Amino acid sequence: MKFILLVITFHFLTPHQTVGVEPLKAGEVVQRLREIRERTMDFSADLLQEKKLSLLKEKVISRGRIRYKKPDHFFIEFFHPEPSQMVFDGKTLLLYFKEEKLAERYRVQANPMVEKYFLFSKDPFQEKLARWKITEDRESILVMEVLPREEEPMFVKTRLWVSKKDWVVVGMEMVEKNGDTTLLRYSNYRVNTGLTEKDFQIQLPKDVKITEIK
Repeated sequence: MKFILLVITFHFLTPHQTVGVEPLKAGEVVQRLREIRERTMDFSADLLQEKKLSLLKEKVISRGRIRYKKPDHFFIEFFHPEPSQMVFDGKTLLLYFKEEKLAERYRVQANPMVEKYFLFSKDPFQEKLARWKITEDRESILVMEVLPREEEPMFVKTRLWVSKKDWVVVGMEMVEKNGDTTLLRYSNYRVNTGLTEKDFQIQLPKDVKITEIK
């Protein structure tokens, strides 16, 4: 799915339980994540994506970078193995595949699947949308499991790796109904650096036409 990365929740460290500290509760973690999210004006990071697909034996590994600007601007670029860019401005999603010289634009309000997907990403902490629980409490990292409450969710389960240093999500794994998984890892992340509108633009070559997808 071309727009699977448009969720802006955020490596693995050696498991180690903190001694002498009362374990955190899921509700407390969700509240901290909500507070950090509200204070985050922009976010950028290097991105590693690993996809496990039922039709392929090997993982599909992609490297790139990601940017976010409040309230709903996203920019994602992959350098390897297939160079591509995608940008979302709150209303439309533009995809550009460099090698194919192909650009597609999706209008979110006209696409139920995309609309449904963004409903969760805009406010993932609503209790009516999902159940949260802590599956691992390490010295520096918490692993959270998110189970959607809706009947036909896009992802049947999501796991988050949360840094206990600054309560930023540094990894996320999404599991689809057919068993396909997408693992995202964020590194060299930067918060509130003052990203501008220019950081969320795709410069298309003059010979590339945009195909409108409804």
